[in-house]
Parts: sequence; C-alpha cells; structure tokens
Amino acid sequence: MAEAGLREGAHARRAVAVGEPLFEVENLVKHYPVRSGAFLGRGGGVVRAVDGVSFTLRRGETLGIVGESGCGKSTLARVLLRLVEPTGGRAMLAGENLFDLDKRAIRLARRRLQIIFQDPFASLNPRMTVAEIVREPWAIFPGVVPRGEWHDRIADLLTRVGLNADDAHRYPHQFSGGQRQRIGIARSLALNPEIVICDEPVSALDVSIQAQVINLLEEIQEGFGLSYIFIAHDLSVVRHISDRVAVMYLGKFVELGTWQEIYERPTHPYTQALLSAVPAIDPAERTRRIILEGEVPSPIDPPSGCRFRTRCRMAEARCAAEEPALVERAGGHRSACHFAAAPAE
Repeated sequence: MAEAGLREGAHARRAVAVGEPLFEVENLVKHYPVRSGAFLGRGGGVVRAVDGVSFTLRRGETLGIVGESGCGKSTLARVLLRLVEPTGGRAMLAGENLFDLDKRAIRLARRRLQIIFQDPFASLNPRMTVAEIVREPWAIFPGVVPRGEWHDRIADLLTRVGLNADDAHRYPHQFSGGQRQRIGIARSLALNPEIVICDEPVSALDVSIQAQVINLLEEIQEGFGLSYIFIAHDLSVVRHISDRVAVMYLGKFVELGTWQEIYERPTHPYTQALLSAVPAIDPAERTRRIILEGEVPSPIDPPSGCRFRTRCRMAEARCAAEEPALVERAGGHRSACHFAAAPAE
C-alpha cells in the first residue's frame, strides 16, 4: 500500500487511552466437517479453520490480525459475531459468553459488536438508498434513535465518514468503491457499538484510496471511542493502524505482541518471512528476502507438532514431535516457536 497518504505518526495519534479489557476470547475453535472427498470413507474429517485462538481486546485498542489467505482470519471474524456457530471456546463481552446466548440475546449483543465487510460492492443492497442502508439497524432495534431524529442522524454519520448529507438519496451503484466502503462504515456506526471488526476493509480498494480509508478509521476510532479487530493480509496496513498485532497461520496465532515488537523484533520464522517480503523505500529498513518453500498445508490434515515446520528454514526433529505453545517471551510478547529467541538471518 502507498504510505504517503497515511497520517504522520500514526501510533502517536491516540486521543483515547487504551483501557481495561473489553472483549476476552479463550480457546476459540471452528471446525467444519468434511462430507465428501478422500475422508468420506474414513468416517469423515474436519477442516480446522480456527483451532484454539485466544486474545484480549482492550477498550480503545486496535488488534491487528494478519496472515496469508486461508489461515482462518475471516472465519474468526464471523464466529465472533455468531454469523457462523463456533465449535468450542468462549468469547466474553460485558460478562456474557456470546457463544451461550440464544438468538434473541445474540441479536441484542450485536448492538455492541459490528462489522465492516471486505467487499464494498457485495455488502450493500443495490435496491436500497444510502439513507435506507444506514437507518436499517434502527428499524431492527427500535428506540436506539427516535424516528424523528433519523434524518439528522443519517446526515451526521455521512458527514463523519467523508460523504455529503445529500448522498442519502442516492443508490450504491452511483458511488466508487471507496465511497461505498464509507457507507459501510457509516452503517457500522449506526448503533453506537463498542467494537468494530474490520474484515480486510481496504483489500478490495485501489491503492490510492486505501490510505484515505485507514485515516478515516483512525479518526472514527478517536471520535467514537471504538475498539477495533482489524483483519488484513497486507502487513503495511496493519502496521499503521494497530496497537498490537497477532500473526495467524493455519488456524492458530503464532506470534502476538505490540506493533513495535512484531515489526522491529519478530521472533517467529513465519513473521520474519512475511516481513521480509514487505517492500521498503528506505534502504536501511530492507531485509534479505526469506523465501517460504512449499505450499500451505491443508487445514484438514495439518502437520504434526509445529504447523509451520514444513515450510520453516529452522525446523528440527523436535518441531515434528512437539507443538510449541504460544508463550510469553518478554513484556507480553508471545511466540509459538521452539527457537523464538533466535534472530532472523
């Protein structure tokens, strides 16, 4: 992503202090049964899309989740919202386990937990005007905004996301991709949530527009006091918006720490390889490219021990026999590698 359009000193921006724990996820699991193919005759198998993920999101914080396509990031987002049902684990919000709530209770809980979808073209109903899209949550949750205030509130939200109040009467096809994503952001704010899950919100946008949307999300966070779970595969995007970063591989977190720790002192070989592939303008920031050999293993039949070992330049016999736990190395920095203290080559 072009970095010129990003605000200077992104991580010095914080007007809202990162506060107490708000959302606590423990050992989250989502497995999909395999009902066809090679596993059918052996009693079936499971796709281990998310396989034991734990984290805490603090008030006012942005947790970035990064990894290759297919590692389970978007599945994680949908499970947290109960758009798909979990296989196991807990997700504690305001003292309630979201996974224990019935349909009515989870719908009420979604007032506090909203999502910005990846595709701004598919996530908006083409038959609805912008006003109808933004106010739809208020029709679902009567009393959040009195009907007599809908017009002014829609105008305010559109202005806050960089659109014009007059845009309320237009349809999605009349907007560019970046403008459509701004409409999606306005809709996510309609219920005054505490947490917004951003599921690759700029990956479908032109590079020239991505920085604008990232800057907008930062401004919105400051103005509304939001906490973000920001999912992306572009490490440069995650770096500029996140307070902490989790690196995900084949359904698991393999490294978790502050953005400085992850980007300046990565300890997991997978993180080191991902960062080595990020283009750097400054020659002093360039590192030797670490090539990942082989394909990502199947989540139906992941490798024994460390799941990354089949592509790891540091793998030894211990890696096949013993799965490394995501343990704290120093100052809250966690890494799931038997050789986490080893420096990058």
